[in-house]
Amino acid sequence: MWNRRVVELRDHLVGEFLVACHFKNLEDGFEWAFAGVYGPTVDCSRSLLWDEMLGVCRWWNLPWCFGGDFNLTHFPSEKSGESNFSHAMSSSSDLIFELNPIDLPLVGGDYTWSNGRSFSRLDRFLVSTSWEAHFSGLNQKLLPRMCSDHYPIMLDCGGVKVGRRYFKFENMRLKEEGFVDKVRS
Repeated sequence: MWNRRVVELRDHLVGEFLVACHFKNLEDGFEWAFAGVYGPTVDCSRSLLWDEMLGVCRWWNLPWCFGGDFNLTHFPSEKSGESNFSHAMSSSSDLIFELNPIDLPLVGGDYTWSNGRSFSRLDRFLVSTSWEAHFSGLNQKLLPRMCSDHYPIMLDCGGVKVGRRYFKFENMRLKEEGFVDKVRS
């Protein structure tokens, strides 16, 4: 599921609405948490998801990324034809206040779900400021919908922020026929 030459799984948690993993990047030692989310479809269970998300953040105290189908729009503009805040939207305000998540830009469209008549943004990646600070060029990309009522989204991390790159010369190039002549010209 992940490249073991890139990240090492340190720990994991399984909740009712999420599966979370504590990872360590092998290249730079950066430790972080990721949780795949499938949110409840009924409003009365949403506080359980919020509790699980807060629990992940408190258990590991690491930079984090939550991604998946939250089964919730955060703002009226994320649902076609909606103009008022719903109770479900308001219930997420405590979590937003406590975690201060960054909802990364969605490239390629406004909605991630459709039944043909209405459209909503139910799927997303939310990241902590410390997680965002480690990566450059973060965004979410809407991918073509194949057979589901959801459009898949991909998290594009762009890469790890690194310091100034240095010049590296490989001596084996000197043995290549014509290399020195190419450099001189």
